[in-house]
Amino acid sequence: MCKHLEYEVIKKRGRQELRKCNNCGEIFQVILEKEALIKITAVISYFEESKKILIDSPENKLFEVGELLEVNKKKYYVNHIDSKIKGDSSLAKDINTLYIIPEDIPSVLKITLRTENGHLSLRAFAEREEMFSKGDNITIDDYDMVIEKILASKGYEFSAPASEIRRIYCSQSAKSGRSLDVHK
Repeated sequence: MCKHLEYEVIKKRGRQELRKCNNCGEIFQVILEKEALIKITAVISYFEESKKILIDSPENKLFEVGELLEVNKKKYYVNHIDSKIKGDSSLAKDINTLYIIPEDIPSVLKITLRTENGHLSLRAFAEREEMFSKGDNITIDDYDMVIEKILASKGYEFSAPASEIRRIYCSQSAKSGRSLDVHK
């Protein structure tokens, strides 16, 4: 029994489609479900500045963290989803607020440096695709450090691109490394 998963649309009229199955050649008609468009509240963040907008979306569209969206002819990454069910993906109808950032913005790296006197919290910027690995030496301002742990979007990783890093844990080092930009 063919389930008509692969087909060619022969004719379309409104929500009705006449299809031909690529496997068995049977011609059949289907009526597509009506997709309601809803408005989703989105917050566009550009560092410390943010702006709230409304975007139109089909109610059953699935949004995922890291997904690239086009809004008003500009591209944005989904940075965070505030929805009824916590997680890195959600249907449009379940979303309270969608947090997005411009595609061309560099990634903000949150860094915890362990020192003799405690911990120091730092912030630096890197290109979204720039890779960081455990054991890499980095320099921020006058602090030379070595990466001990990387907390990425899916847990602790040996290496990850800047766009997926949530926090980098470092210790002081006598050796300087790749210098990261702090001022944007």
